[in-house]
Amino acid sequence: MQTAVITASASVIVAVLVFVLNQRGQVRQERRQARLSRINSQLRELYGPLHALVDINERIWESLRASGLPSKEHRQPAAPSEHWRRWRDHALMPANLKMRDLIIEHADLLIEIDFPKPLQDFCAHVTSYEVFLFDEEERLGTQVLVRHPGSAYVEYVRNSFARLKAEQLQLLRMTDLA
Repeated sequence: MQTAVITASASVIVAVLVFVLNQRGQVRQERRQARLSRINSQLRELYGPLHALVDINERIWESLRASGLPSKEHRQPAAPSEHWRRWRDHALMPANLKMRDLIIEHADLLIEIDFPKPLQDFCAHVTSYEVFLFDEEERLGTQVLVRHPGSAYVEYVRNSFARLKAEQLQLLRMTDLA
């Protein structure tokens, strides 16, 4: 009789332990799945398109510089270069506007809690440049109020994209193992 009670008790304990471990595993799997879903959204809606646009703009910028981009003084309203103006107005600036709008529209998908400085600086630069272009049309001769953040912005986008892709890959591997 005592052996039967011990056996029954052990069976109940094992069943409860298996249940608890299964529940914990299920909760971990659900958390991984939720994290993967968030990362997928971040990549699809913000960092993926932003990364592609940055890379395209950087490629254009490097090619322009290699092909003899007008010097800074020839990119000002006082002495505009038609070559520079075409590239600026029809390639670089439209991509910059798309990037700024992506950042603002999908700010909820940012990795950080606070708005990162390179993104702040970039958005401020693009908005400042919009005013500059309007003033250029009106021949007011103002300058761009906020400078482009340069490599800080490019590095932020590239590093954030790479970080999310690495985490996505890791979570996908863990999901496959589960």
